[in-house]
Amino acid sequence: MAVSYGWTGKILWVDLSRNKITKVATSDYEPEKYLGGVGLNSKIFWKLGSPKVDAFSPDNPLLISVGPLTGLNGSVNRGEVGGIAPQSYPNESFTYSGFGGKFPSALKYAGYDGIVILGKSSKPVYLLIEDDKVSIQDAKDVWGLDTFETQQRLRSAYPQASVFTIGPAGENLSRIAIILNETSSASGQGGFGAVMGSKKLKAIVVRGSGSVKIAKPDVLEKFINDRKADGDWKINYNQLWARTPSVGGAIATEMKNYYKKPGGCFGCPFQCQGFYDVPNIGKGVQMCTDDWYGYFTSGNAPAHWEGNILSQKLGINNADLLCLIGFISTGIRLNQFTRAMIGVSSVPQIDKPKPGQSELDAHHQFLTELLGGIANGTSIFSQGVARAAKQLGNNAWSTYEKYSTGSGYRVHHIESINAALLWAMDSRDPFNSSHDTYFTFGTSPGIATHFGIPVSSYIANGVGIKNIYDQTEIETSWVQIHQSLKNSLTICEYASLPSQFYHPPSMDVQIFESQLLSAVTGIDYSVPTLWQTGERILNLRRTIMILREDRTRVDDTLNHLWFEQKVGGAEGLVAAIDKTKFEALKDRYYQLRGWNVTNGWPTREKLQELGLKDVADKLAGAKKLG
Repeated sequence: MAVSYGWTGKILWVDLSRNKITKVATSDYEPEKYLGGVGLNSKIFWKLGSPKVDAFSPDNPLLISVGPLTGLNGSVNRGEVGGIAPQSYPNESFTYSGFGGKFPSALKYAGYDGIVILGKSSKPVYLLIEDDKVSIQDAKDVWGLDTFETQQRLRSAYPQASVFTIGPAGENLSRIAIILNETSSASGQGGFGAVMGSKKLKAIVVRGSGSVKIAKPDVLEKFINDRKADGDWKINYNQLWARTPSVGGAIATEMKNYYKKPGGCFGCPFQCQGFYDVPNIGKGVQMCTDDWYGYFTSGNAPAHWEGNILSQKLGINNADLLCLIGFISTGIRLNQFTRAMIGVSSVPQIDKPKPGQSELDAHHQFLTELLGGIANGTSIFSQGVARAAKQLGNNAWSTYEKYSTGSGYRVHHIESINAALLWAMDSRDPFNSSHDTYFTFGTSPGIATHFGIPVSSYIANGVGIKNIYDQTEIETSWVQIHQSLKNSLTICEYASLPSQFYHPPSMDVQIFESQLLSAVTGIDYSVPTLWQTGERILNLRRTIMILREDRTRVDDTLNHLWFEQKVGGAEGLVAAIDKTKFEALKDRYYQLRGWNVTNGWPTREKLQELGLKDVADKLAGAKKLG
C-alpha cells in the first residue's frame, strides 16, 4: 500500500544503545489493516517477535503511535503508548496507554505515524524531532527536573515545541511513573514513564511544520459541516462534567473560586478539562482521576489541588494513587502496617495536625513524604500498590484486593456483568475507552437496540439494579471492537459514544467513523469493513497475550473476592458475581468471538477470516491455536 492520505508514511526508529536513528515505511505494518495507535503498536510488537523480556530490558520496545485522523481539527488528537508494562501484576504484560494534549498532532505534523524506541542510552538524553531533522541530545541539564520544569526548559530552547517527558518517578523506575505533556495530558496507566527512565530517555521534543494530507477535502468539509448542523459538535454532559472537580461537595464549591477556563487537547472543540490557578500551589488542569486526593481531604480544596499538581510534577499515576490513598487509610486503621513502614510520619485522614500545624500544612507534609518517596524510589509504594501490598503481608493484601481486580490496576466502573467481563478479558483497566457501556447502553435501551445489543437495563440513573448474564457477551463484543477502533483511529472516548452522532438511520457513531476515515484516507471503509478492522486488532492483541504471556481461559477472570461478596464500593456490582453463570457467559463469549471455548485461543478459521493467516501459522507452530 502506498500511504498517501491520513498517514504520513514514516515511522521513526530509534536505537539508543547504538545512538542510531532510521526511518521506516509505515506501509511495512499494513496501516490500512491496523490504522494506528493500539493497532499499529500491536502490529509492530508482533513483527518484533512479541519479545519475552522484562519491562526494564533494553529490548522492551517503547512504542508511540498516532492514527490516520490525528492532526485534524476535532476530538481526534490522541496518541497511544505501548510496550511491556511494569505496573501490570503479577506479571508484566504487553499493554497500552492513551494520552492527549498537543504532542500527538505535533508528531503527525513533523511527518511521523509513530516512534519505536529500543535500547538504552549510556547517559541521560532526550530525542529532538524537527520535521526531517532528528537527533539525540544530552539531557544532563534537565535530568532530575520535574515534568513542569522540564517542559519549560525545553520549550524555551525550542519555541512552539511539544514536550513528552518523565519526572523523577520515571527516572527512578517507579512502576507507576507516567509520561506527561502539558499538565494532566499523560500516558498514565502501565508505568511507561519508568520504561523511558530505564532507557535513560528524559523526554521527546517535537516541532512539526507539516499538515495532514486529506484524500477528499471537499467531502470531509461537507461531512463536518453537516455534523455541526445536526448539533453533534455541541458540548454535552460527557465533556462538561469533567470541567469541575468530580468529588463534589465542599471541594467543588471552593474550587470554583480558582477556576479560570476550560482546557483540553489540541484542536478539540469540547475542551473538557478545567484549568485552575490556586495561590501558593500552582496552575494546571484536571480531569477525573486528577481529583485523586480530593476524596480524602475533608473539603480542603487547596490540599486536593496540591495532590494533583505534585503528582503531575513528579510524574506519578493518579489512578494508582487513588487506590493507594484508600489502601493507606484502611490499612492504618486496621493496624495492618505502621506509618513508618510506608514512610510517612502521619496520615491526615486519621491523625490530627501537630501542635502549631495547620490542616493544610499537615496535608503538605504527608504529600511531600508519600509522593516524594515514590518519586525517589525510597517508598515501598514506588513499585505500585499491588506489589507493596503483597510485601506488607497477607492482611494488607486482603485490603488491597477490595480495591483491585487482580491485574495491578485499581477498580474502575464495574457496575455490570458486562463491565466485569471487559475487565476479565483485558490486560489493564479497560475503562479509558469503554464508556460505551457505562454512559450509553446501561441507560439508553433504545440506542442499545439500534446497535443490536439486547442487554441495556442494568443501570438506572447511575445506580446498578441487577446483575445480568443473559446475552451480555453481545454487548461486551461490541464494546471491545469499538474500543479497539477508538484507540487506533485515534478518537477521544468522550466524543465517540454511541449516544453521539445519533440520527438513525442515516447517521450513528459507526457511520460517522467509517465516513470520516474514508474521506480522510480515500479508502472505502464501510461499516462492516471498519468493524472487521477493529476485530482484527483485538485478535492480534489476544494472540500477543497468548504467545508472550501464555494467556488462557483461566486468566480471564477477576480476583476471588468478586465471586464471594459485593466489592467495589460506589463502583461495585449489586451482588457478588455468580461463578457458574460467569463461566457460562465466557463460553458464549468465546463462541461469539470464534475462539476455542476450552482455552480461549482464537481458531484458525477466525484468524484467516480476519486476514491473519500468518498469525494462525505462528500460533499453530507454538501449539497454541484454538
